[in-house]
Amino acid sequence: MALRDIVSVLADIPTLLALKKGMVPRPAEEKDCLGAAVERNAAALGERPAVLWQDSQGRTQTASWAQFNARANRYARVLKNAGLVRGDVVSVMMENRLEFLALVVAANKLGIVVGLVNTSLRQRPLAHCISVTESKKCIFGAEVQEAVEEVKADFDLGEGGNYYVVPDPERSDAPVADWAIDMEAASAAQPDANPPDTAETTLGETALYIFTSGTTGLPKAAVMSNRRYLASAYLCGKAGLRCTAADRLYLCLPLYHGTGLTVGAGAAFTTGASMFVRRRFSASAFLPEIRQQRCTCFIYVGELCRYLINTPERPDDADTPLAAMMGNGLRPDVWLAFKKRFGLKRITEFYAASEGNVSFANLFNKDATIGMTSAKIALVRYDVDADEIVRDADGRCIAVEPGEAGLLLGHINPKAIFEGYTDKAATEKKTLRNVLEEGDAWFNTGDMLREVDVGFSLGYAH
Repeated sequence: MALRDIVSVLADIPTLLALKKGMVPRPAEEKDCLGAAVERNAAALGERPAVLWQDSQGRTQTASWAQFNARANRYARVLKNAGLVRGDVVSVMMENRLEFLALVVAANKLGIVVGLVNTSLRQRPLAHCISVTESKKCIFGAEVQEAVEEVKADFDLGEGGNYYVVPDPERSDAPVADWAIDMEAASAAQPDANPPDTAETTLGETALYIFTSGTTGLPKAAVMSNRRYLASAYLCGKAGLRCTAADRLYLCLPLYHGTGLTVGAGAAFTTGASMFVRRRFSASAFLPEIRQQRCTCFIYVGELCRYLINTPERPDDADTPLAAMMGNGLRPDVWLAFKKRFGLKRITEFYAASEGNVSFANLFNKDATIGMTSAKIALVRYDVDADEIVRDADGRCIAVEPGEAGLLLGHINPKAIFEGYTDKAATEKKTLRNVLEEGDAWFNTGDMLREVDVGFSLGYAH
């Protein structure tokens, strides 16, 4: 390890020690949830901005933490009045906007599970995502109304009381479905006090169903508990981005995906930072909005960074308030160029899967790595050509040599539970047993990693 890396690691030790208590897995029966985190922000930071966005006229709109929490509470009353109870599931399909975040928080306050539906899905995959989670209600934005209408005959949700539409302020002239309840109208007169249910919601309860991409068949619903959501969000906000209530996140990733909702919104929920929420990514709008909105943090996926690095370069590209960014998929060939061009001091690349029990984060700010993990892992030999794990004569997996790329496995234990999918067969398929010793169980990530001088990197060549 180079001297500068040693100095950097030593400088980070006080911060990491301070985080240790917050990262210790809390008991599943402990009462806490992301809805409770929002309530804490509303109490402590009520008038500070929570969510900012641009309206159809290009004007910046702001909801404070108190206003955001109050909206979530009104939505929660509507859901409760509709007969939903703890453990029920609702599907939410909406583009990035304030109402989406408020609905997720509203359901969570009541212990209701939210199925996060990809807004680009249509027909069979869309119908599958709503039906596979056994959703009791479908809540959608008017911007995807036609897609929902095309499939509503494919599952058992009667018209009238089981569909809720949220009008789209950007399309105020578009008709709103007469077969769905207008969520804004239904919630307008509801009380905005915190519901008592939130105080009873536990860490062990399921908060979200986050769908896989469905590249090999229909999407699978990965289970995310309150405990895993809050632990991940805390890590991202406190250790990854190092946010405070004075920071502002630039959030243009889809909120139905784990990176947008856990890393982005989660960092804001757990630190009190504000977030500028954009409906969708725009390379041309990136720098002007970062400057105008005074954003200090950026939530990315690698492909967005590649788009940005390919835009025409300007002398003032590094003249921004951006200090840190966090995300995944930033390739080494883009990393250093992006960091230099846009004046970034800190890039926290992470590795995780929506359903997985192991994650890595580049907390030491070491270039082109995914950092380290506190989980028990194994890197085992994998025959890429044969597409199979290499085993010894006793049927056990073989650990790779230091520096050699190997298949990443995450040990399943009470401190690293594999929450899996709603489909038990799919969960079992991703579980490897008797890997290193009789009776052990490991989550198969399907990804190749190699150990480097400070942490790990993905298995592709640098």
